[in-house]
Amino acid sequence: MSYCINPQCEQRENLAAAQNCQACGTALLIADRYRILKPVRSPNPAHPTDIFEVEDFGTGDNEWGTVKVLKLLKHSHNPDLLRLFKQEARVLIWLVGKAKVPQVEPDGYFSIKLPHNSQKLSCLVMEKISGENLAEFLTKNQYVCQTLAVDWLQQMLNILPAIHKYHLVHRDIKPSNLMLAADGTLRLIDFGCAVEADTDTTPIGSAGYSAPEQIVGKPEVRSDFFALGRTFVHLLTGISPIDFPVNLTTGKINWRNQALDVDQSLVESIDELMEPLPENRPKNTQVILEKLKNIDLLITSTESN
Repeated sequence: MSYCINPQCEQRENLAAAQNCQACGTALLIADRYRILKPVRSPNPAHPTDIFEVEDFGTGDNEWGTVKVLKLLKHSHNPDLLRLFKQEARVLIWLVGKAKVPQVEPDGYFSIKLPHNSQKLSCLVMEKISGENLAEFLTKNQYVCQTLAVDWLQQMLNILPAIHKYHLVHRDIKPSNLMLAADGTLRLIDFGCAVEADTDTTPIGSAGYSAPEQIVGKPEVRSDFFALGRTFVHLLTGISPIDFPVNLTTGKINWRNQALDVDQSLVESIDELMEPLPENRPKNTQVILEKLKNIDLLITSTESN
């Protein structure tokens, strides 16, 4: 089957051999290279983007037939959405080979024009990461054991420096944006909210995960530490951070009584990541990683006895 990229098309499924959509006439080979196999998520007219699985018929032998992911911005007339979309493409191209994020080729961002329509659609083609995101993992497993949590937290703390090195903030770290690849490693995905640190921005992010300074439009690199801490609260307890009561005096969530069988030192390290004031959070990932080495040794020793 070939799927039509036109968001206005009323019948988007076509035979695999078709060259143009039989309903609207749109070319099914996008940018003379990509053919859509299926939507990754059900297209929603209210959502500004669609995501598809595509087959790449690039010029290189190593590309021929490779399955990738195409993200489509449907509302290119919206300057704010277009700016964020282009920014996502730039960030991912910068990070090629530098971090465990979806890899994007230099020509992975492009725009196309639909027949009988003056509006252009913006496209971003990236590596397809086989596996499941951690929100899906939680649905199946309810929560994560502390041994696995420490491993994943260490992996994330090795990914973030490559992003923060360029003075960028991801701004949307949460379970659904962490992919567990088939080889057991984590990948950070969805850079649609990424922005340069310490700049005044439109508040953006996900409720329950966003740092206080990010909520008021002043993100910094340690805003990602806050979201990372909230993510691991969710992973260790199986409860979304937005569902925990907040201590009105400290501004912290009361989650410790739900952290069953979690070592106190790990709980304290996660609490440090979630300090309401960014200056009270760890200065950098290396500080946290040093603590986690000791925590990992302690947990391993305890479990082996």
